[in-house]
Amino acid sequence: MTGAIAADRFNLSSTPKLSVLMPVYNAAPFLGSAIESILSQTYGDFEFIIVNDGSTDGSSDTIASYSRRDARIHSITQDHNRGIVHALNIGLEACAGDFVARMDADDVSLPDRLALQMHRITDHPKVGALGGALTYIDESGRELGVIRRCNLQASPLAGNPLLHPTVVMRRSLLVQHQLHYQEKYRYAEDYFLWLEMQAYAAIDALDDVVLQYRVSGSASRYLHLKEMVRATLRVKRDGMFKLGIKPIPSDISRMLSESLLLLLPTRLVWWLYRRVTHISD
Repeated sequence: MTGAIAADRFNLSSTPKLSVLMPVYNAAPFLGSAIESILSQTYGDFEFIIVNDGSTDGSSDTIASYSRRDARIHSITQDHNRGIVHALNIGLEACAGDFVARMDADDVSLPDRLALQMHRITDHPKVGALGGALTYIDESGRELGVIRRCNLQASPLAGNPLLHPTVVMRRSLLVQHQLHYQEKYRYAEDYFLWLEMQAYAAIDALDDVVLQYRVSGSASRYLHLKEMVRATLRVKRDGMFKLGIKPIPSDISRMLSESLLLLLPTRLVWWLYRRVTHISD
């Protein structure tokens, strides 16, 4: 299913309390570390939904190996790659927890991540999605000395307020309002979801670092930076014209600047991204 979540597929009072959702596509070099970082969490009341989106690099074997060892893992295998948006929506269909935590297959969650986030979001029932801070690591797992925090800015159109792989969201909100990831916003699919959520609930973020975010030249998030900019502009446009969000002057100037990025060579956009995020070479 790639459309809205069907309410009759869920039992909102079911256990476990939390579902961790991780899509996987050809992530073999880092997948074991990502899985282990979830299985070793100090918070244990969760199921781990892993969607193998047609991997061809040995990721399937890694998922199968861990699935045999830990009954909390529930894997879904797609026979060919259909993209992260489809994988996320398929995964959401399988989630049974009251809350859904996002995880990426090349990142590492810190041991207290789920405990910290579940404590915060359960104590604040008006919060629909909760992010956290992250640090950057390189391909070998070396810390790059940079902390990035969510940016809960005054204007929703200023930029994506949450760091997607750090987010825990309230599943009942998705079901009640038929919210889901949308393919037309691919590379910024989470941003539009947060804009939709804010019509019904608050978003929040911890200052605590909860995740190590891997910087890899082969990661799709870096290979498609210009597509991310283009999708972000589409989200902002539809936020204004479909969701009725009113821009402030700084939103307009920022959108103009982002539009200019599309005229630059991809390598230059990548260089600028690294400078803005303070990631060293």
